[in-house]
Amino acid sequence: MPPTASHDQIGYWSPNTASVDWCENNYVVSYFIAEFWNTISSLFIIALGELGLYLCPTKERRFKVAFRMISLVGIGSTLFHGTLRHKMQLLDELPMIYAATALLFISIETKNGPQGKWLPYSLASWLALTSIFVSITGGQLQFYTFQASFGVLQLAIVYYTTTLHSRQAAVRAKNNSTSFWLISRALGVYAFAVTIWLIDLHLCEFINGVSPNSVLKWNPQFHAWWHVCSITGVYFTTLLVAYQHYVAKGVHPSIYLWRGFAPALTLEPIKKKL
Repeated sequence: MPPTASHDQIGYWSPNTASVDWCENNYVVSYFIAEFWNTISSLFIIALGELGLYLCPTKERRFKVAFRMISLVGIGSTLFHGTLRHKMQLLDELPMIYAATALLFISIETKNGPQGKWLPYSLASWLALTSIFVSITGGQLQFYTFQASFGVLQLAIVYYTTTLHSRQAAVRAKNNSTSFWLISRALGVYAFAVTIWLIDLHLCEFINGVSPNSVLKWNPQFHAWWHVCSITGVYFTTLLVAYQHYVAKGVHPSIYLWRGFAPALTLEPIKKKL
């Protein structure tokens, strides 16, 4: 899918072998970076994952893994958009599936209690099959297979987190307000991110700033903003999953703003709650 192929330039990693080419013109800013702004914005993903890991108030491995997976997504995204090579694309897409699966696993056990070994084994088997299929296919089949797999995981997470929200809100009013605060921001930011992602993918000729049909004189780099907004939504979702996990365990977690701007979870009482 080369939406602006006629305006792309040849660069260090040419030719592109990825199954998708985003709206940003290739090798325009740097001979060595295929999509400069998409690559630079991927660094924000790494930073947010590491920030979440730094602020994580628990030593539970599941949450360490959840935040570190965000960082791995950012590393893969940097490599993918910097090269537009198929192997680097896999390093971007597969960690996204793994990260979503980790959150789904936590939410399932939060809602239904410990499930024994069958659940991680089942999820691991599904991940193995998905990884193989996404890796050996190409073109639109590869692209839409990944999107379908990732989309199913996202919908499952939405189902479990909203179900847990309703259950826990019925028990304690504070759970309702904090959980709703996290859900509304996670869904709101992510919905906006998906919207600009779709515009970048399907309406590129009208917004790229270079084609005859473009209504804009410059490219707003919607895919780069997708990185920023989508991973912010994922960050809120990870906080939500952790919050619900500890409420289910009988702990009374709270959300506060670290340094006045970054939402974070604490298991200790705080004077000013969100």
